[in-house]
Amino acid sequence: MTQPSPSFPELPITAAELAAARAGVRVRGGRIMGALGVLAALSALGGLLGAWALWWSFGELPRWLASLNELSDGDLPTLNAAELVPAWALPSLLGLGLLATALYVWAILVARQTVGAVRDQTLNPGPDHARALERSVRTVRPWIMLGQIAPLLQLLIPLLALPLTFGLIRQLDPQTFQGVGFGPAEIGAIVLGMVVQSLPTVIITWLILAAIRRWLDAVAARANAPVPVRPAARGVDPWLLFTLVLLILGLAGLLLGLAGLLLGSLPLLAASVFVGGASLSDPDLVALGITPATVRGVLLLSAAAMLLGAFISLLLTVLMSWSRGFAANVATVLDAGLPGQPVTSAHDPWSGPVQPAQGREPY
Repeated sequence: MTQPSPSFPELPITAAELAAARAGVRVRGGRIMGALGVLAALSALGGLLGAWALWWSFGELPRWLASLNELSDGDLPTLNAAELVPAWALPSLLGLGLLATALYVWAILVARQTVGAVRDQTLNPGPDHARALERSVRTVRPWIMLGQIAPLLQLLIPLLALPLTFGLIRQLDPQTFQGVGFGPAEIGAIVLGMVVQSLPTVIITWLILAAIRRWLDAVAARANAPVPVRPAARGVDPWLLFTLVLLILGLAGLLLGLAGLLLGSLPLLAASVFVGGASLSDPDLVALGITPATVRGVLLLSAAAMLLGAFISLLLTVLMSWSRGFAANVATVLDAGLPGQPVTSAHDPWSGPVQPAQGREPY
């Protein structure tokens, strides 16, 4: 029968490592809490702006459809906003969007409180801080579970929206829809493609949050028992590093997309300035609201949205980097007080009496 591989003992923690870890817990913990506060404010602002954009677009939909009906000259069936969009659509979407924003902001604030509780119990252990840490851990566990199943919910929503999308296409252009011939096989292929595309995100998110939960459980258990935390910190570090790499790649993609948007919009902006926007002064385009001013506004709004996304990606990137160091520093400080893990002084090779050099024979 195969024997399990032996576990190697942990190396003693030196006084210099302990001092550096305590400083890291204090500094990185404060930075993480500040970054989470900024992220919560930006998320709330983004949710409110999204709700306003949704309300505005629903208000402008009848005018857009009326202009489209005039331009189609009977080639398309007459579109009516009241028939296409049910009355419950706008309040339902607004309610769901605001609820999702509130839950997201609430989760960020709970995570911020938990980081503060871990920092306080690590640096100044005591009954009050231990009870606060236990309360925070009990509060954050359901949010971690919700984060693990959130990708599944994000997958189910588009799947449930497929019948509505096909029904809208059938209503807009029945002949084309019948000619395409969406049957059970085609719909099944679309569903399978969506599932396969989303499956890696579901699995990775589940594993990352599970590793974070194990580290947090070890930190909470250390408040009442001599439980080592460094194994859990080593388990979560590769996942945080993996997430950090993905965030860096996403940030690079956003910056490249922003550069492409700016370079691609320069000729159009120059034409609208020097030529007066003659190419965009067609009555049909004006009827749809496409004017030089609106084009410039859309480009500026797109650039602003991409800049905001790049800033949030940068914030998440530094937040993930600080979290890696914070997890390792907390584990080092807590494990320094374990039985059998005494803090040793680091040996300085330059200390001690001066030794005379020994002579040697030349070659």
